[in-house]
Amino acid sequence: MAVMLAAGVTACSSSNDANNAKNEVTTSGVAQQWQLTMIDQQAISAEGSPTLNVNKDMEVNGYTGCNRYFGKAELDNNRFKIDRMASTRMACAENSMALEQTMSQVLGQWSDASVRNNTLLLSNDTHTLVFTPVNSSKATDDPLLKSPAVNSRFNKGEKY
Repeated sequence: MAVMLAAGVTACSSSNDANNAKNEVTTSGVAQQWQLTMIDQQAISAEGSPTLNVNKDMEVNGYTGCNRYFGKAELDNNRFKIDRMASTRMACAENSMALEQTMSQVLGQWSDASVRNNTLLLSNDTHTLVFTPVNSSKATDDPLLKSPAVNSRFNKGEKY
């Protein structure tokens, strides 16, 4: 019986290790041009849409909907951040500034990261950003985006 129990524990452990390795966010998984399509479960208009461009060396640049930014990204244990992020300093409309502040806060601090079904999801305790590849459709039917765990992070009432 003890042998069967040990074999079962080993099998479960191996299965979990395989699932964790399969879901690990890698540089090659994020290294491309992304377009922000949703903030806190609210769609972002396609015109002037914010971007996140990541190269294979994890150098990043993009557009927040108001200003351009750049820096060096880091990935660690399925968490993402842009270190030493710098940007232009133009004044913009209030809604563009709110979008920029949210985006800068998520990108500039460690955020949970996942790449699934052609979607990059970055989330922290306050906000969730959803990106799709620049040349991809904005629509996504990923059940992850509809899950209670993700929805509980959505900030209620803000419009972007």
